[in-house]
Amino acid sequence: MIVESRAGVEKLPFNPENYSLEEILKPQQSALIVVDMQNDFLDPNGFFAKRLKTPIDQMQSTVPYIQGLIEAARKARVPVIFTKGYEDVKFRKGPDIRRAVKWDERDGDGSVNSQSGTWGSEFYKGIEPQEGDVVVEKHKWSAFDGKDREGRTFKQILDQLGVKTLVMTGVVAETCVETSVRDAYSQGYFVVVPRNSVGSNNLEQLQARIAYWEKGFIGDVVSEEEIEEAWAK
Repeated sequence: MIVESRAGVEKLPFNPENYSLEEILKPQQSALIVVDMQNDFLDPNGFFAKRLKTPIDQMQSTVPYIQGLIEAARKARVPVIFTKGYEDVKFRKGPDIRRAVKWDERDGDGSVNSQSGTWGSEFYKGIEPQEGDVVVEKHKWSAFDGKDREGRTFKQILDQLGVKTLVMTGVVAETCVETSVRDAYSQGYFVVVPRNSVGSNNLEQLQARIAYWEKGFIGDVVSEEEIEEAWAK
């Protein structure tokens, strides 16, 4: 079948039944997803480093890799979609409120990660959206629970752009990234994870996720170079 082109992107045949990595990564059907690259996760003065007293160096190490993928995506006219998560207790319902009770979280006292309207919830330096990028704001872990400022759901955005493959990057591996990966797979999207572009403050959790994803149950784990080369074609 022929997929309708985006502005500035040449129409190319897409043969999903081929199922090769080259086919899956064709630019006209791909999107780069950048999950929750925000100050509270990545900055030395953010929630994870200051409040949780947890190491953030591995999460920071993803920055140059994600920057490279963003640059490659923009050159290839591959949509770049940023998610921005807010953990405000006021936005939560049901089990998420139970989590706030267990963790003794309250809005306004510094106990909430990435609270809306705070510096901690803003994008980390060097990983900011530009004109033409999409920003999806969410109050739960999965990107599929978010909406953009026009009220479009994440899935509506993907469908309007003709996206079939999600190249998934960002933090944190065992929460927002993994939840988004699993939701993408369950809803019929191809998932590709760039090996060095997913971060966590817990290396054991990160390694466990990468090892599972590498087995191919829900997608592919490849190098950033492979993705950039596929898009450059």
